[in-house]
Amino acid sequence: MRLSKTLYLFLLIALAVNNAFSADIKVRVLSSYNVKTVDVKIISGNYMMLCNNLKVFVNDLIPDEAITLTFHNNQIRVEKGIEFIGTYNQIEFIGKKYNNVFSLSSTQIDRKRYYEEDLMITARHEMLFINHVDLEKYIAGVVQSEVFGSSEDVEFFKIQATVSRTYCLANLNRHLKEGYNLCDDVHCQSYKGRCTNGDILRGTFESFSDVIVDSTNKLISTAYHSNSGGMTEDAHKIWQVKVPYLLSKVDTFSIGAKNYQWEKAIPRQQWINFFVIRYGDAYKSPEKQEQIFNFQQKERIAKWVIDDDTISTKDIRDYFKLRSSYFSVEMKKDTVYLHGKGYGHGVGLSQEGAIKMVQLGYSYIDILRFYYNNVSVIKYTDIIEF
Repeated sequence: MRLSKTLYLFLLIALAVNNAFSADIKVRVLSSYNVKTVDVKIISGNYMMLCNNLKVFVNDLIPDEAITLTFHNNQIRVEKGIEFIGTYNQIEFIGKKYNNVFSLSSTQIDRKRYYEEDLMITARHEMLFINHVDLEKYIAGVVQSEVFGSSEDVEFFKIQATVSRTYCLANLNRHLKEGYNLCDDVHCQSYKGRCTNGDILRGTFESFSDVIVDSTNKLISTAYHSNSGGMTEDAHKIWQVKVPYLLSKVDTFSIGAKNYQWEKAIPRQQWINFFVIRYGDAYKSPEKQEQIFNFQQKERIAKWVIDDDTISTKDIRDYFKLRSSYFSVEMKKDTVYLHGKGYGHGVGLSQEGAIKMVQLGYSYIDILRFYYNNVSVIKYTDIIEF
């Protein structure tokens, strides 16, 4: 359901009110790009600009004003239109009003990005862009970046907001030595800028400050994937770490969804070569090949045992770039067909399963408790102080 413009604005204001009780974080943006020149444009609000901690303009920057930054000789060259302002090591854009929004555009990035609140650019071996933003606005941006288009249901967005918020707070110190909390790539969480979707804003607002904790009140590792194939995987079998809330379980809610099944054809010799290279010439024999041509997974198998060899189905997935490690093998003439289920590692929450549960009327807390064993949903302010 799409929200009216009035309700959208109301949610922005409501989120801003909640943000008064929320935390700010520092996110490195454009982290996967080596940007040499960028235009910073004010979209809304007013911005004070500091260069090496000094104010360079008497008046704040207002909407439609733009600054061009160019990285040269390990410093940042600053221009406003045709006017050269100077060369500095650090530039800051600090929002001074409500709803401060700026954009970053460059020929070296995929598209123009829009962000809220503050920006700091530092000259190191490249320009380092850090968005200083409220936690809840960041979470809404993450949800839009990672799952927008997969569902339009607010209850599902509440799930994703809670999962993303838990991950964020559990990993706040990941890049602390580098001067920020998280990056905007999948190494942390995908974050492509401000959220513009009303349903996602509503989901973030309605799950404000919710996080998932285990039986000891510790933030959990919120692993998730697209589709479990009808059975989630035990974290210990994938990552060799026992996690009591990430256990294998039957997941009928993922059955029949878009990414439930897949198939891949592999030339017979290419399939044989994988085993020969990894496990030796014994796999040139008809006896060994009979086994690798007739493998079945009725339930998830992390380790495929053939005589004295233990073969990781994850290694097969990675080598052949499969959607999952949950597959069975069928041989037809000179082609091996892999009949697979699911998409992703299978650990934790299945996004498509969660969407189905929402459609069936389950609450977002019930869904989280289904996929994460013996957990609770609480306010992060109960366990974390900023």
